[in-house]
Amino acid sequence: MLDSETLQESRADGDEWLERCQYWQAAHDAAMPTRKRRERQSAPLILTGHGLSIRVDRGALMIRDGLTHFPQERRAHRFFKGGLDIPPRIVIVDGSGEITLDALDWLETQDTPLIRLRWDGRIQSVTGKPQYASDPEKVARQRQTRANEAARTAFGANLIRQKIEGTLENLETCFPVSDLRGRAMACAEEALAILESSPPQTVSELIGLEGKVSRAYFRTWRTTPIRWKARDLNAVPQDWLTYQSRSALRAKKVPSNRRATHPVNAMLNYAYGMLEIRTRIAIIADGYDPTIGIVHGDMRTDRDTFVFDKMEPGRPEADRRVLKMIAEGSFSAADFTVSQMGTVKVSPELARLIAT
Repeated sequence: MLDSETLQESRADGDEWLERCQYWQAAHDAAMPTRKRRERQSAPLILTGHGLSIRVDRGALMIRDGLTHFPQERRAHRFFKGGLDIPPRIVIVDGSGEITLDALDWLETQDTPLIRLRWDGRIQSVTGKPQYASDPEKVARQRQTRANEAARTAFGANLIRQKIEGTLENLETCFPVSDLRGRAMACAEEALAILESSPPQTVSELIGLEGKVSRAYFRTWRTTPIRWKARDLNAVPQDWLTYQSRSALRAKKVPSNRRATHPVNAMLNYAYGMLEIRTRIAIIADGYDPTIGIVHGDMRTDRDTFVFDKMEPGRPEADRRVLKMIAEGSFSAADFTVSQMGTVKVSPELARLIAT
């Protein structure tokens, strides 16, 4: 049997889960644009949870959203053929439930695609007409921007400016005063001034400017102490006691960020992975093609490069979450696992905290 303390902890966890579900549900509702009476719906309908239902009742499409927490009032949507309130796309994020053949036929006659995404935001299936998850007009704009160097650079400059502003905020609030911090702040401020007064003329120049700021920024991370529980000081590699590089220092091949060999980089990679998932879902829901990158388009053709474009402004916030954990806690060897090839991964409970 469960003791009283365990039961109290379980109830507390349930209350917190309910509170956070309600919080994010309210945030989603607040972000939805208001549709005028004679205006066609422009926002997609996003569904998730367990027990979803999509069917036709007396000629109208009936949708019941899934359950994500308890207690919860199940939301229902009713759409009539030709209605201006019919969403341009219906997106199911993970979830489970049922859909009837009549509902699939209804969606096809209304030119409304039904897009199902996996938990990581990748497309699992597209049904209805058109059988394409993206909005052709938005994809055309992506391609036009991608084909014009000046438009590419202007698009990227806005994202990079937001990223550098977030980076500067981190430098000001998350690091102790030091020469490295001072040089990184000066570098970020100079880059912002350049973007304002004489912005780069090519994507290559823009990436070079951002890279300079990024290198100075991550050098500042060396000033952040990493605390380990006393019993684990001899149980972890020497290079885990400090932070030196964003790259995998002990990798056998060319150093990269992908296969972390340091706990801090493992936490950063997980935080960026969560950001990537959220960004991919938002891009697909908004009707863009995640594979048509604008800034990153010429770097990797086998990845969702537009996702990496749109992620840039969110990276400093992900960094901030990891920096806060480093500043406020001490780590144990049990918080991480190491593969035979030396790749470091975070434990499930630590991963849950990073994703919170």
